[in-house]
Amino acid sequence: MDSTFVTAAAAAVGSLVGAVATIGTTWITQRTQTARAKIEAKLRDRETLYGEFITEASRLTVEALTHSLEQPETLVKLYGVLGRIRLVAGETVLAAAEACCRLVIDLYAKPNLTAEQIRAGLDRHQIDPIKEFSTVCRTELLEIAQNA
Repeated sequence: MDSTFVTAAAAAVGSLVGAVATIGTTWITQRTQTARAKIEAKLRDRETLYGEFITEASRLTVEALTHSLEQPETLVKLYGVLGRIRLVAGETVLAAAEACCRLVIDLYAKPNLTAEQIRAGLDRHQIDPIKEFSTVCRTELLEIAQNA
């Protein structure tokens, strides 16, 4: 065999292998970046959604401590956010959100509290309908982030 041919063939095969390796590396990198971006977007969206639920549930909790439920429309936003949570959340987060809603409604059914009773209830950790929800949300978000 001619040594020029072997040299040329080796150069061509080397260039081909280098090109394939570069293309493969680029493809894997792009795929990894796309997957990571999807996970980050999922985290952001859930953090926003869960934060919106916590804000509304907190507002209604404070209102429920000093008012009765005179207008059921007051709960519309909370139940709207709960419906959006049903679309994306895991079972534990959904169960905690539903339990939080029940606790808020139960607070409306109870007699109104004075400022001193509210302070005492907060000190004894008796008034915190969102605690379990926020705990399971944190766990879920950490799991999603770790799987990134």
